[in-house]
Amino acid sequence: MSELRAAFEERLKELEGVTIDLWKDTELVCLFYRGKEFAHFHGENILDIRLSQKIIRQEQLTRSVSNKIHPNRSQNSRWIGYELTSDEDVQTLIRLVKLSCYTLS
Repeated sequence: MSELRAAFEERLKELEGVTIDLWKDTELVCLFYRGKEFAHFHGENILDIRLSQKIIRQEQLTRSVSNKIHPNRSQNSRWIGYELTSDEDVQTLIRLVKLSCYTLS
């Protein structure tokens, strides 16, 4: 596991209600909030996270990563890929995780 991914997962452990586990009987590593999946990893450093369209617009998130991992995904999808490449990305993803969990509450 990369240092960035390890740092991200350590920060996730601090969030109440958030767990990291495999999806059913697969190798897909998912993030759950109170038992509901809201994100999953593609490879080591790409998180596919479910956000509202409003949050995607407010955060000015692009679909460039999403287009790589899901080339046929609708441009209106609530799922968006985010690549973890720096310490700043860890902070950004933690904030996005909190926003995603807030929308599930």
